[in-house]
Amino acid sequence: MTPINGANGPGEPDPALQVYVGQAGYFDGTQIWPSVVLASNTLYVEKVWERQSNTNNTFVQMKQNESGMGSRPQQPTLVDWEWRNYNIWMVGSTQTNDLRVRYWGALPTFFSPTLDFASTFVPIIDCTDAVAYKVAVMYARMLGSPGLPDLINEAKEQMFQLKNAVVKRTQQTDYQRQPYGNYSNSDTNNSYFLNWM
Repeated sequence: MTPINGANGPGEPDPALQVYVGQAGYFDGTQIWPSVVLASNTLYVEKVWERQSNTNNTFVQMKQNESGMGSRPQQPTLVDWEWRNYNIWMVGSTQTNDLRVRYWGALPTFFSPTLDFASTFVPIIDCTDAVAYKVAVMYARMLGSPGLPDLINEAKEQMFQLKNAVVKRTQQTDYQRQPYGNYSNSDTNNSYFLNWM
């Protein structure tokens, strides 16, 4: 991300200015740079990190702002970001920074008039049974098969198994909510145990 370029000139702070990067390019406050884009299959962004360009600095995670970008003078770092209209919006910076983005992407569409099922690759690990039963359900509906309910149930079971593999992987990490109040002291008789006391 190049420095901001607003009414005050390139790299000069302007609290009224915001920049964004999306699938159409990077807007620096004045113009769109079509060579700096988000991946074309981006559905939504989960996390963003930044570092100064042309350095070996570590990437620092930026804060996602859920309630809109505030107005402030730009500084060397970007600090925070907002996902709005399928773009990553930021206040901008006074120096060139690199972004690293974790996002959820869409799978490619496989249908075309020249589709060859013998060589088509589906990029979902262990999906053979789920795809097979989904196709069987489609044919059973078209042919009016009496076995349609059984196929539907089996297709649902195979989809459940596919989803279950993803859920089990995410359960390997222990997620806990942030406690409410001040729990630094284990004495529950302490007046700070419940912060409204």
